[in-house]
Parts: sequence; structure tokens; C-alpha cells
Amino acid sequence: MKLKSLLVVALLGVFTATAQKYTNTQMQNTTKEWKGLTFSSEKSIFQNIGNTDAFSKAAPLLKEGVIAEDAMLTAFVMVNSSFDKFSKDEEEEFFTNLQKSFITYYFIPGRVDGNALQKAVANGNGVAYFDTVLGQRLGVKEVKGNLVLFDAKGNTAKIIGQDYYHKNGFFHIIDGLLLPGTK
Repeated sequence: MKLKSLLVVALLGVFTATAQKYTNTQMQNTTKEWKGLTFSSEKSIFQNIGNTDAFSKAAPLLKEGVIAEDAMLTAFVMVNSSFDKFSKDEEEEFFTNLQKSFITYYFIPGRVDGNALQKAVANGNGVAYFDTVLGQRLGVKEVKGNLVLFDAKGNTAKIIGQDYYHKNGFFHIIDGLLLPGTK
């Protein structure tokens, strides 16, 4: 009888502790650094990268209003070196003719951290595909121990920084430019 009572008390303690784990609905601020920059879960993706030299070319593309304020998304953010293959004229033309559809190709629904990307690649026999907000597929594979994104045209972008929070999800830092296909 004592053993039974002890077991009941122990189980009640476990259930109470587990239930209390989920009673706090406020998200705690999470910060993480990358190359001297600090990113915060209390800021939007634009607020996180908007005033940094490393993302000065990508930041205007991710300006407020490109995505819904409350959308739970994972973004892949390009560092400036991603645009190095362009001449100055090509870069200017690219940004002038850029449409909203281009940047929505860099967003996938939900909070997808680096571990989830890695698991998807492992479960997909070395390749995983995610549907983007644009409605097109974005591929992920592992190359020499690194996660690499790829598009339908064969362009690649290496993930060089993982698991940075923004107030509506995660973002990962990439070095490379991906282009959506034509529908």
C-alpha cells in the first residue's frame, strides 16, 4: 500500500511539473551573436538586420510589409558577398526590376531550425525540399558537412549561420543567391 501511495504522489508531481512548463505564454527574449552582431527574438527580421553592413544589400529586400506581421516563418538571409557575381550595372538592374516574389522565395512557413533541416536531409536520403511562401520548392542538401540550399536552376547558397530568432520565427544566414523559377 505504501508503494502504491508513493507511486501516486510521484506521478502527480511529474504531471504538475509538466503542466506548469506550459503555463507561461510569454516568450523569453533569446539573443544570439554572429560576427559581432547580436540578433534578438524581440525584433522583426528587418529590425535585426536592417542597420548592419553585412546585410546592407539584403535588408532593403526584407523591409517591413514584405511579409505579414504575424506570419510564422523561417527566412534565409543573404550576406552582401552573395551579390558579388554581379557587376555594378547588373546589380542595379537586378534591384530595380526586383519583385516581391523574389524575396518570398527565401521564406518557408513555420519555425524550421538547423536541426530540422538536417533531419529532413537525412530522412530524404541526402536531399530535402521545402515549399516557399512563393509556392516553389527550395532544396537543401549536405555538402562536405555543410547544409547548402539550391534552386531549380542549380544555383547554390551555403548556410553559414544557423538558428537566429526573429519575433516570428527563425532565420539562417546564407552566402549565395538563389533565383525562383518561372511559373
